[in-house]
Amino acid sequence: MSWSPLLQLLCCHHLHRQTHTSSPLLFARALGSQRSRRSKSTIVTAWGSYWGSFAEPRTDAACTPSISAGSNQPEANALLVPTRLSLDKLAGPAVLPKNARISAMGAGARHALIAFSTCEHPYKTKLLGLGLNRCRQLGRAASNAAVTPVVTAISGKVSQIACGREHSALLVEMPDGSVRILVCGSNAFGQIGLATPPRHDLDPPKLSAFAVSDLTSLDDLMAPGESPTKLQCGLDHTVVLTSSGRAFAMGWGADGQLGAGLKLTTACSCPALVSGLERVPLRDISSSTDFTLGLTADNRLYYWGNAEYGQCMTGTKIDQVLAPIQAPFGFGRITGIAAGGCHALVLTDEGRVYSCGYGALGLGPTTIATLQPTLIEGLHDIQAIFASTDRCLAIDSRHRVYSWGLGNIAGRLGNGTVGVNAYEPEVLSACLPAADAPMIALGNDMALIAAIED
Repeated sequence: MSWSPLLQLLCCHHLHRQTHTSSPLLFARALGSQRSRRSKSTIVTAWGSYWGSFAEPRTDAACTPSISAGSNQPEANALLVPTRLSLDKLAGPAVLPKNARISAMGAGARHALIAFSTCEHPYKTKLLGLGLNRCRQLGRAASNAAVTPVVTAISGKVSQIACGREHSALLVEMPDGSVRILVCGSNAFGQIGLATPPRHDLDPPKLSAFAVSDLTSLDDLMAPGESPTKLQCGLDHTVVLTSSGRAFAMGWGADGQLGAGLKLTTACSCPALVSGLERVPLRDISSSTDFTLGLTADNRLYYWGNAEYGQCMTGTKIDQVLAPIQAPFGFGRITGIAAGGCHALVLTDEGRVYSCGYGALGLGPTTIATLQPTLIEGLHDIQAIFASTDRCLAIDSRHRVYSWGLGNIAGRLGNGTVGVNAYEPEVLSACLPAADAPMIALGNDMALIAAIED
């Protein structure tokens, strides 16, 4: 694997084959607009780092395990099991009215963002950020580690949030029907697509950092009537899917993350079309660390980026896939994809999940690596899948949430343990929302679930 200089510098986020990695996947499934108009309360459940101070008081011990450490550590105020959060503690009625609804969530390596709006003012958004913030990835300048939420006002309705190591991207719907992309955080490798002065060192306080800004560099690349429909952030790169099925990428590309057909070891702040897919429209993308999965409208699966763990689903190990290649395996109709750090997941229309690569495969303690996409026997009737660098979540038709993965620091697996790997999916039953189609945001050290309470 070809690591970026920043990745080498930030040793606390290094990729470790046995324990943990750092990155987001932040795939947040938005609540439907019809459900968001119901006069029912929004409930948020969380586990992992930073959320302990905002937990609802509980009387049942099964829902209260937490640990506390220094505010800059992954274990800071961690919740070990899914626990309902108090919105009053999180922001207070002066910031969030009682009828506030969540329109989008995202979680990254060590930070999370939640977008709130109301039915009366759907295009006035309050963006709450928590976690590390040294590059303003929470939306504005604050302390390097925000243990109380940072609040930013956004004009427009935020429909998606994607978070990387130290950057964030928001998909925002405007009253006139247009869609814009807002970005914030580190632009050291061009991952938020803004032109910056040349960088002469890697000292973190001097990294190029931005509060919430418009990403306009993509505008001239899109055809008339074309608009962004989905955002995904890797560690230090961003991928944008458009309404015409085209994918654009920006940021760090030394492992082929940008799908440019070249090994790019300099910052790429100008979004570029992913090569080789010009006539292959995509309907979905997934990225979290340093590779991307792309699913076409006719059910073909493509892969580009780092592939040294065999996560590219080709049956072989390829160090770097510089331009998209098609996975040769047939899965039936694919309804979901999830790119982790060393592993990848595929969901079929039969509700079955296949995994490939290394680590968080869900195949049991004797199978932590496979080059062949392999069925996870313990999962049935699955509706959605999510992956971060070394852990995964799945939700089934009964709205049960399954968790598995490696490197269980800060209780990020949500099963009440610390430091214990979960090699097979486990059902998380404590304090989960009694509601349908919850929104899920999965980061490296934390997870969030939001729903409209039935």
